[in-house]
Amino acid sequence: MTPLSLRFGLKLFATATLLAFGTSAGCTNENCHHVERSKLLARTCPASTTNNVISNGDFECGYTSWTVQVPDAAANYYITTPGYTGNYSFQVHFTPPSVNTEYGVSARIVSTPASVQPNVPYQLAFWTYFDNGDAGFVGVMINDVALYTIDARDHGYGGPFTLNTVNYTPTTDTVTIKFEFLFGSVNSLDRIDSVTFEPL
Repeated sequence: MTPLSLRFGLKLFATATLLAFGTSAGCTNENCHHVERSKLLARTCPASTTNNVISNGDFECGYTSWTVQVPDAAANYYITTPGYTGNYSFQVHFTPPSVNTEYGVSARIVSTPASVQPNVPYQLAFWTYFDNGDAGFVGVMINDVALYTIDARDHGYGGPFTLNTVNYTPTTDTVTIKFEFLFGSVNSLDRIDSVTFEPL
């Protein structure tokens, strides 16, 4: 098997895992681990001045408006520098081997429900950073529907943040955005930042 087909196979497996199990993966048992290393204090986030309905998508206010779930003790999460647009981004650091994943997921971050207009097209935009070519995947779910995966080799790694976009038309008046981090067997560091969800 060539490296390209192996990478494609791993990405296909990650996508299938999200589709098959993502809606039931909720960190609600004794295997959930929460390791918070941020030195940020809770702050009041300013209201968005754009059409973005996601509060604190740039993580400048720490974890405000987000819930972090870490079922795998091999994963630690941080609000850290650098960010794409501001000072901070959300980061997951994975130190293998995995201890206990949920359907392959080592960590996830979930937005609070955001109000939207049903049946209006929106675009989710976010920026990713991977520190190495085998740094796993980030899966994206909106309202518990698996829609997108990004891996380190899709846009490059070790350099600047890269843009990702997903179009979605909600059928309800709220949306919840979920990012799931799936890793392989390599010490890895993945970041997301500048999350927006705006009407097209």
